[in-house]
Amino acid sequence: MNQQAVHQLYQQLIEQFNQARLVGDTNRVPLLKKIVAALGHPDQGYHVIHIAGTNGKGSTGAMLSAILEQQGYQVGRFNSPAILNDREQIQFNHQWISEAEFLDSYAEILPVVKRLGLASTDISIFEWQFLISLIWYQNQRADYVILEAGLGGLTDATNAISAPQLTIFTKIAMDHMQILGDTLTKIATQKAKITKPGTTVVTLHDQAPAAMTVLQSEATKQGVKFVAPVVETTILSRQPGQMTVSVHSAAFDWPSVTLKLSGDFQAQNLALVLTAVSVLRHQHVSLTDSAVLTGLTQVSLPDRFAVVAQTPLTIVDVAHNPDGMAALTASLGAFRQGRPVTWIVGFLADKAVSEMLTMLLPLANQVLTVTPANPARALPAQQLTQQIQALSPQTTVMTMNSMAAAVTQAKADLPADGMIMVAGSFYVARELAEMMEAER
Repeated sequence: MNQQAVHQLYQQLIEQFNQARLVGDTNRVPLLKKIVAALGHPDQGYHVIHIAGTNGKGSTGAMLSAILEQQGYQVGRFNSPAILNDREQIQFNHQWISEAEFLDSYAEILPVVKRLGLASTDISIFEWQFLISLIWYQNQRADYVILEAGLGGLTDATNAISAPQLTIFTKIAMDHMQILGDTLTKIATQKAKITKPGTTVVTLHDQAPAAMTVLQSEATKQGVKFVAPVVETTILSRQPGQMTVSVHSAAFDWPSVTLKLSGDFQAQNLALVLTAVSVLRHQHVSLTDSAVLTGLTQVSLPDRFAVVAQTPLTIVDVAHNPDGMAALTASLGAFRQGRPVTWIVGFLADKAVSEMLTMLLPLANQVLTVTPANPARALPAQQLTQQIQALSPQTTVMTMNSMAAAVTQAKADLPADGMIMVAGSFYVARELAEMMEAER
């Protein structure tokens, strides 16, 4: 079959998938467990590192996979959401699953699904992506798979796996309250439910107390080891697209680690990753200092305080909740060195928009608002403009009808030493990425 025919079949398959997220439905994970069992438990053929949390999952997963790959392991990574292409979510040794491999994996799973009395559309697109990743990683003979939860934990598709080698919790904060609950304790409870007997739990020493209590309690209940050491980080230097950090704890000492990433919040993610490395070493996993240090220089993230252009300096970050925005603005405050900043922002209406605006507006010389490409959930740019005007009458704010128009306007108005900050939603980051891809 030629490439065009494969592409057509792939597009048809994606379009026929059930697009519902089905999050919060407690019946989904038991159903997926049946399917995974009927497939012969492909997830038991490799070591799984399961990651959940509100912010930092993508960065943590990317760092860990880079380290393991540098050591010579064959590494799968399942993460979401995608920025440019859904196939980004299913990677093996940094390569996306091909359309042909996606179709082949689907064809392998479908008869098993039908034998269970289910139709293809009884499974959501995210659930299909998860199942396809499990089979593909088995066929690729993966040594390790980094599996990032999509949303929450208890009812997330990724919770259908057997006990992973490690269960990592990144920073837990307020987000998706309409699904996960309206307190940190409720949100942490949902996420903690991915903890399974036989795993080892690793988390941040500075996890919020309410979340830490829940995670510790669930680990005790499941009878598993809980690792959350005090880790000290110091940022030694920072520049666009690179930072050097020292990381110390009672268990390890890394005097100088270079990341090809920006954003002070990455120091916290790095501390968690190096804690996980320490735990893996105690489990007799071979990981040399050289693999760790070299692997970390290979990490690139297209949407976390990522420098996407130098002239003018343009940074994109998918901060879309108060905790993420606090991390972004702290990083920007340390990074901008007095430069004037034009923000291009767009938010979903169900997010804590006012709270995020109060953080970013003190760092804004100008704000250009856009509407994220999600008609059901987007906050219209005009409404966002009105909110900004009410919160900060002195801030220059304009409503834009597209990302392209916003970037053109930002460049036209920007002082010579100015910079552009794009933030607020994965949809906003995607629109910028698509625009830049088209311009290449």
